[in-house]
Amino acid sequence: MLYVAALYVNKLRVAGLLDKPINPYYEVIFETGVDEMSWDDLSKNKMQWPSVAEVRDYRRQVYRVVSSLISGLTSEQCTSIGQDSPLWSLVLGFEHERIHLETSSVLINEMPLQYVRFPEGFPAYHPSVKRYNTAAAAAPEHHHHHHPVAGKHYPVNDFIDVDSQVVSIGKPRDFPSFGWDNEYGHREYTVPAFKATQYKVSNGEFLEFVKSGGYSNTEYWTDVGWKWRAFRNVKIPSFWVRTGPQGYHEYDLRVLFDTVPMQWDWPVVVNLHEAVAFTNWKSKASGKTIRVMTELEHRAIRGGTDDHSIAFGGVDMMSKVRKPS
Repeated sequence: MLYVAALYVNKLRVAGLLDKPINPYYEVIFETGVDEMSWDDLSKNKMQWPSVAEVRDYRRQVYRVVSSLISGLTSEQCTSIGQDSPLWSLVLGFEHERIHLETSSVLINEMPLQYVRFPEGFPAYHPSVKRYNTAAAAAPEHHHHHHPVAGKHYPVNDFIDVDSQVVSIGKPRDFPSFGWDNEYGHREYTVPAFKATQYKVSNGEFLEFVKSGGYSNTEYWTDVGWKWRAFRNVKIPSFWVRTGPQGYHEYDLRVLFDTVPMQWDWPVVVNLHEAVAFTNWKSKASGKTIRVMTELEHRAIRGGTDDHSIAFGGVDMMSKVRKPS
């Protein structure tokens, strides 16, 4: 969360709410972040990075300064924050922090288990999480943990019709919450009719792609996707944990602070490179043209209107296919 702290300071200074930096060097090196498309970005960096303890101390300093600023605001100031107000920079910091909290949850999910623990007071996992049980593991039905069957352990993902409709995006300038500049305005699009899968692609459905050798077949991948796969030596989704010999396809599932039995009926978590490769494989296997949904198509299945609640969207692993003419 280094960039969050530096952004608070820099934006509040630009807005005239802070008259001096807290640590000028940190606020320069943390300003632009790391290019997420350059996977070896940090290895090329020659600048001097601070220690974890120094960063922690810097974040505490920023917290004290920003908290003091907030506590000094009047009720009138708090209820009249608009895009022309210097305090708009403060709510920009709030929203930016929320985005990094989401990003950090993925980074936590990638960390070795010995470095994380379930926090006190944190909400429990969803009740659908199946956990290990010694007696259950010995039962014959536990066999599906490693060898799931479509229609029994995960849904058969049929296509359903989505009618052509007008989709609206954008929100008005006076909308009563923070927004990024590319969220404002109003445009309407006519989305042609298409077919979409009834469910998001499950871990069980994605297993079919893995078993077919999808991660080793270049024909399913874009050029940049294959470069990513090769650079990371990826063979399975990031949060699948191999528990048996390679090629036997025994997997557990890494959740935020634990590893649990594979939840075959849960939506698979993958990036765009993997999603595109999956849909290319599915196209060849089915003889249909299948691809990842567009943003407009995703809005269409949600009713076609912009509810103004989403600033940034991730990859939705829903495949789609054009209706025959």
